[in-house]
Amino acid sequence: MMKQVCIAIGALWISTVASAQIRVMSYNIAQFKGDANAMADVLQAASDDDSHGFATPVSVFLFQEVDEADLSLLQSIVGASYTMATFTDQNDSNWGGAQAMFYNASQFVENTSLHYDIYTGASRHADRWALNVTGYNGKRIYVYSMHLKASPGSTNEETRRQGAESVRDDIMTLPLNSHVIVVGDMNFYSPSEPAYDWFIASGDGELVDPLGNGSSWSGGSNALKHTQSPLLNQNGGLIGGGLDDRFDFQFLSPSLLDGGGFDLINGTYRALGNDGNHYNDAINAGNNYYFPGDTARGNALADKLIIASDHMPLIADYQVPAVLGWEWNSSENRVIVGAISTVDFIIRNDAPVSHILAADVLDVSLIAEGGITGTQSVSIPALNPPTVVALPVDTSVLGTWNGTVTLTSTSPEAQTTPEVIQLNGEVIGHANASFDFANDLDWFTYDFVFEANTGVQAFNVLLFNYGFDGSQSLLEIDDVSTPELPIMFNGLSTNVVGSLPALMDFSIDTDATTPDTYTSFLPISFSDEDLLGEQSGISMLTIRVEVIPSTTICSEDFDDDGDVDVADILILIADWGSSDVMHDLDNNGIVGVGDLLLMIAAWGPCA
Repeated sequence: MMKQVCIAIGALWISTVASAQIRVMSYNIAQFKGDANAMADVLQAASDDDSHGFATPVSVFLFQEVDEADLSLLQSIVGASYTMATFTDQNDSNWGGAQAMFYNASQFVENTSLHYDIYTGASRHADRWALNVTGYNGKRIYVYSMHLKASPGSTNEETRRQGAESVRDDIMTLPLNSHVIVVGDMNFYSPSEPAYDWFIASGDGELVDPLGNGSSWSGGSNALKHTQSPLLNQNGGLIGGGLDDRFDFQFLSPSLLDGGGFDLINGTYRALGNDGNHYNDAINAGNNYYFPGDTARGNALADKLIIASDHMPLIADYQVPAVLGWEWNSSENRVIVGAISTVDFIIRNDAPVSHILAADVLDVSLIAEGGITGTQSVSIPALNPPTVVALPVDTSVLGTWNGTVTLTSTSPEAQTTPEVIQLNGEVIGHANASFDFANDLDWFTYDFVFEANTGVQAFNVLLFNYGFDGSQSLLEIDDVSTPELPIMFNGLSTNVVGSLPALMDFSIDTDATTPDTYTSFLPISFSDEDLLGEQSGISMLTIRVEVIPSTTICSEDFDDDGDVDVADILILIADWGSSDVMHDLDNNGIVGVGDLLLMIAAWGPCA
């Protein structure tokens, strides 16, 4: 009934791993002789544990004393976001249980072809699993789990030694400098045990005890190292006796303790819930100070530990290698000749972690050659802002430039390195304002002539980007000075000039002006595009408009002043009765009344 309840509760316990940082937990679950609900709480506490720096979901669960019949129950407790690795049971369930591993599939992929069973004596087998690390090409971690023969005595010690020898022999078959984690309930009573010595002896396949090779773990002064038993008195199938033995271990290959790449994070190896204050006593006797400043939390965990199993879980956190990321601002690759220009090359540590300690520092050197130059070495811890390296560009010569940036990381196992990046850009010439398409004309006078009384007359002036063929800057017209009246400026067809000119629109109202010459001096401000090396200038436009008297003629306007008026009548009267054809408007051969009537009819301005 207890196990059925646990399935319902355990199904709610699903952990989601959003980063690559690695937490490994090993735990002898005593064939589920304890309270399964309490075990679910303990596993959750392992992911929530921030007592040694930070909390992160467990990446790999390794269990000892697992009966094959309980695998579905164990899966429900671990949670659906974890995948069970290859499980084998060569009658181990009848001899204390087998080994089981669950891993987060977002972080690892099991290489099932590399799984292997290793006989360790007393009808027990160790398991070897190979986990390929997601996001790190070619990177793999080998994990072993075992439950060696229990009880003191030379015969049992020899059985454990033979088991350790078999495991180490297998480690020696792995590629050189492989990352290896060896966990389990080893049942070592002291660091002088032959099996313990066999693991840590120097040479091929050697392992390292994170708490110090050969260091003592006996007595109250070493209570922090103890893992068995968290309960004082036997409870059902769980063995009592108090916390006074270090039976559970996580041994590591030297490659996980070399200070870089995949590596144990210093100070994170611990027994979950062990505050070092409960030697030879139950872990929940009095207060538990495992969580600094939060006694209630420590007490709650201790109460779960004593009913979940007769062992304490071991936890260790591992950093992942740095990940080299880079980018460059390609918008900076077009500059104007002579500019003082640099390309910003950005280097990042892209290790997908949520804590600075969870990934190695990225150490990388940069060498730029060709159209860009520069060398620099940078160090970027995980989660730190990227480093921007400004690389000078040679802008002395027009045309396309090409460069190469080589990034090489000295961080162990850094992903990805080396990188060779090809960069290119363009150095362009200045814009050139001109009033003529075929000639470079910066000062010019435009002359326009209009007759008076012909209404509003519009006229245009063209401004070119002389010589534009795409290898020089666009011309930006920044300002056209306001002309003096009666000349008016009506706007531009465009203020950016490339291969097509800008049309400047002007006008003058000839009905509101008298015949005269009107002149306006118009400075025109222009500049290059908004690029490095931009320059500005002024071209001078002079507009000269001549308004001339109207050339419109009417026969009645004898004095040619544009109006038929009294002056014209006086001329007609002076010639009255003559046959002057110039004043004989009705062409009857004589200047007379008919001509006067025609003049009166045409009275006023000539149309």
